[in-house]
Amino acid sequence: MAPIDEPHAFDDDLTTEHAHGMLDFYAKTLIELGYRSGRYEDIEGHIGACRFETPKYDTLNHALWMCDQSRIFLRGGRLAKAYRWIGTIQGILFMNGVFSIVELKEHNRLELPAVKPRGQR
Repeated sequence: MAPIDEPHAFDDDLTTEHAHGMLDFYAKTLIELGYRSGRYEDIEGHIGACRFETPKYDTLNHALWMCDQSRIFLRGGRLAKAYRWIGTIQGILFMNGVFSIVELKEHNRLELPAVKPRGQR
């Protein structure tokens, strides 16, 4: 395995340790909310194309699957891809009401806060 170049400062870059912590936090949150890891199979389809469709369950299962895949990217030294996927996971969590933008911003800081998802407060 190729050596992993860690960021030299904590400005806009995440360390792999913090990235793993964020993924663990998101996975634990989704599991506690009753979701299970599962890739969204219709990758050509547009989720929510119909305004009467409620894709929340499928998209949050997919976000949990993305947490698992992102860990594989981190272990393989594919940091840029892992960080892009973390951003996508955060977008899914925001759009489905699990966390606010302010809460997600806090997750990007060095210490993950003990944040309860909306609806569990």
